[in-house]
Amino acid sequence: MDKIRVSTDGRIIKRGKPFSGNPLSLLAHMVDLEPGFTLNSFFSMVAQNAVFTELSALVQPLSAMAAKAGKGYPKAHEIDGLVFYKTIAMKGFPGKPGVDIYNSLKGVKADETIGLKFFQMESLLEHDFCLGELKHIIFGDSQDMFTYDTHYSLFELIEGVTWELSFNFNPLQCSIRG
Repeated sequence: MDKIRVSTDGRIIKRGKPFSGNPLSLLAHMVDLEPGFTLNSFFSMVAQNAVFTELSALVQPLSAMAAKAGKGYPKAHEIDGLVFYKTIAMKGFPGKPGVDIYNSLKGVKADETIGLKFFQMESLLEHDFCLGELKHIIFGDSQDMFTYDTHYSLFELIEGVTWELSFNFNPLQCSIRG
């Protein structure tokens, strides 16, 4: 599988050079993020590759919110950074056994993951953003959870981040100011 890197300014780098072709051809490529990558870096990548807005109805409105906030919006102090990761959860009794596979975007503080539902997206933009390990949960028991190295495609990153952020609509007007 081919690999690409996304720089902190949102450029897509392939084989050490900025990519100038059709970015849709890179969707299946394994993605790596440059150190210092932030959620703003993610939206810079989308802005530089407008065709990505066609991947989901969520991409364009979230990109517009990020562009409106700009750079320098204060970080949420309740978290130290953001992690995007995969989970495989095996399900058993009761019901039919199965496997769920999904992506998550969470805040991190020390070794704890924190849901982002009540954060304004603007307060997340300047946080460092990393790709985490795969979590394997067996039959819903957090005691039987294992972690593994994994990779993420560019499509998984775009679709997963926008899907997760779509649940974070706690508008700035609704925040309590002190």
